[in-house]
Order: sequence, then structure tokens, then C-alpha cells
Amino acid sequence: MPTDSISLPGTPTGTTPSPARTARAAVVAPYGTGRHYQAEFALRGWDCVAVTPTDEALPALFRGHLDPAGYHSVVLHQEDVGATVRALRELRVNAVVAGTEIGVPLAEQLAHHLGLPGNDPRTTGRRRDKGAMAASLTIAGIDAPRSLSTDRLQDALSWAHTLDTPDVVLKPGDSAGSDGVIFCSSPEEIRAAWTRLYEVPNAMGGSNDHLVIQERLQGSQYVVNSVSAPDLGGTPRHTVTEFWADRRTGDSHVYDRLDLLNRTRLIPRILAEYTVRCLDALGIVHGPAHTELMYVPRRGPVLIESGARPEGSYDPAAMREATGSDHIRDAVHAVVASAPAHLAPDRPRSCVSKVSLIAPHDGTLDENLLRTLLTLPTVRGYVGALVPGTAVQRTTDLLTSPGRLMLAAQDLRSIDQDYKAIRSIEAAGLYSGASS
Repeated sequence: MPTDSISLPGTPTGTTPSPARTARAAVVAPYGTGRHYQAEFALRGWDCVAVTPTDEALPALFRGHLDPAGYHSVVLHQEDVGATVRALRELRVNAVVAGTEIGVPLAEQLAHHLGLPGNDPRTTGRRRDKGAMAASLTIAGIDAPRSLSTDRLQDALSWAHTLDTPDVVLKPGDSAGSDGVIFCSSPEEIRAAWTRLYEVPNAMGGSNDHLVIQERLQGSQYVVNSVSAPDLGGTPRHTVTEFWADRRTGDSHVYDRLDLLNRTRLIPRILAEYTVRCLDALGIVHGPAHTELMYVPRRGPVLIESGARPEGSYDPAAMREATGSDHIRDAVHAVVASAPAHLAPDRPRSCVSKVSLIAPHDGTLDENLLRTLLTLPTVRGYVGALVPGTAVQRTTDLLTSPGRLMLAAQDLRSIDQDYKAIRSIEAAGLYSGASS
């Protein structure tokens, strides 16, 4: 059985390899949604190895969150790729996947050195850095946000002055979850945002030694999930599995609600065509991708960002109950079958929404109101530490939301009623409970 013991650099902890040959996947940084890879691979007869930095090397967001239960073994990566490759080769790993955003670069390197399917590590920057993403699309002739990646405030100010709009976005190049995304409308606001972000470590462990400034896109926001695998001739094949209308609160980037769209409608078809072109430009050949887009009036879809990993912050079991599949299941299918995801048939419960909780202030979760929240008729599951007395902080982005609820029903009206009830429960004092 796997253990919590600490190993030497690049060596596995837990059990030794079984004499019987078992297909085995390495999950790099198995945090957040990525922790569900293990159970899904197990359903396909595979076992999993967890690959993770030590807690000291992890961003604070993920420290202490590795649950070794169910893993064949745990490999601690300590900045020596060669040692980690040797450990995985000894464990006879057949596939390498990234569990979360911080695992993408290492997963691509490991797959390459092991001779396993994966995206080219020489182009990892296109899939991690927001400025490089936009530049890659522009070079490929695909519409992208006007952008500048720089380590100089004066360059950012001069570039912003050349735009035909005062509205820009300043952000880290390599974070996620809207961490550090700041809207600016004047040179003074850009200076203030720069001071707040520059060389301040971000939530994904990046140093913010350069920042990305972009035009602020105005329109309707969407999320597109996909899974990719090459055909027999090596040509990438992309299957778009989910389309979500993404609603934020007011004039901010605080997540409010995501509504699953019928993929046969016109807007999803337009988004799919654009997304596939983006995936090619970003070098995504293998595995899942989670892409955020803005549909700009009189312009069409424009990329915000894309991550070469599964969607974060959702309940796979609830998603599978509602639709028959989810991003993790689709990604595992691509590994096991060496083919893109198959689209599950629509289920009778076809209306699905994900509602992010929004705390207007620091506080703790009230027991009675939390019970009412979690027993609403359309609530099928949730993510987050939704336990009475749990401390919460004021919500400023996805990473500071107390949790996210999955709602599903046969009609949208039922979901809308429970959505309003969720916001009413929050207003009634959900975050004003006494500490336990």
C-alpha cells in the first residue's frame, strides 16, 4: 500500500512494482480535480503513480493536500528530471498526465524523456504563459487579444497609450483562476496594479518577474473543454466535449455561474471551430484542455487563455450523473483508447449549472444555512470545504470562493429558482456563523 513516507529525490515511496504487468499512469501534481484521475484510471484497470514536488516546493495552495490512498506509489520530484524519469521507468509507467496547472511543464518533460505520448516540451511556454499564447495565435493568423509581455512598467504604460481604448487587463503570465487579474482604465491604475503584482509570487508558484498587459475584451464569456489525441497518421484530432456560458459578477472577474450549452447550437459550433484552431496553434496534441474565450460583438471568438489540463473546481461524480461523462473521464478515455473522447449521449437531465459561492466579507459558515444550501432540490454535488464553522475569506476570484455547487434538473426554471435561493441564503448570513 502507498505510504506518506518521504523518499530520496526521484525515488518512489510505497509498494514495490507488482510482478504482474499492470498498465500504469503517472499523475503529475494530482491536486484539485486532478486527484480524481486515480479512481477513473482504476475503473479502466490501470493503477497510478503520484508525482509531486515536496510540500516545501509546492505553492501554498496545494501544500498538505496529497492523499496517497489508492496510488501504487508516490514519487517526490526534487528538481532532478533525470532522477524522476528513472523512477518512473523503473515503475514501468505507460502514460503521464498533468493533474493541475502547475504539473503541465513537468508532465510534458517526463513524457518526452520516457518516449510516451505528450505535448512537445519545447513549446510548453505557449501553453503556460498568457503572452506567449496570444503571440502564438497571432503568428498563426488567429484572432487574439492585443498583448505585451514585459518586465518594465514604462513599456506597459507606453504600449497601453497606443491602444484605441483606455481599458486594459494586467495579469501574471503563468497563474490561473483569475489570480492577480486586474482591470485598469488609466495610467495611474496600471502603475498601482504593477506595484501590487510585479515580482510578487502568484498562486501557481510563479515569480511574476514579467507581467502581461492586454486589451480588455468586452462581450460574452465562454468555457470550452476538449480532449485531443493524434490519429494513426499523427495528425492531432480534437474533440470538444463541453461548452459553458460563463457569467461573472458585475464589472469584475469574480465567478458567478456557468451554464452548460447544447453543443448543436450555433454559438457552440462557432466556438468549437475557433477553439480547434487555437489548440493547433498552442501545440496541444495530447490530452485535455480547458479554454476560456470571449465572444466579442462584430469580431467573434477571442482567446482569453487555455490550460493543457483538466477543468478545475468541479465535482466529477455530479457531472457524470447529469451528463454521462466529465473532463477527467474523457481525458482518461483518450489515454486508454489512444483516441479523442467519445461524446456521451445527452441524458434526460440536460440542464446543468455550476454556481460559485461568493462571500462578501470574511466570516465562518453558518450550520443551519449551510444545511439549507446543500439540500436545495437541484444541488447534485459540490467542491470546497463546506463544513459548519469553516473560516472563509472575502471572495475576489475563483481561488477565494468558499466552494462551487453543481446543479442539475430537467428544466432550467428549477435551476434558476435554486440559483436565486443560493444568493438569498448567502445574503441571509451564510458567512456569519460562529467559529467552531
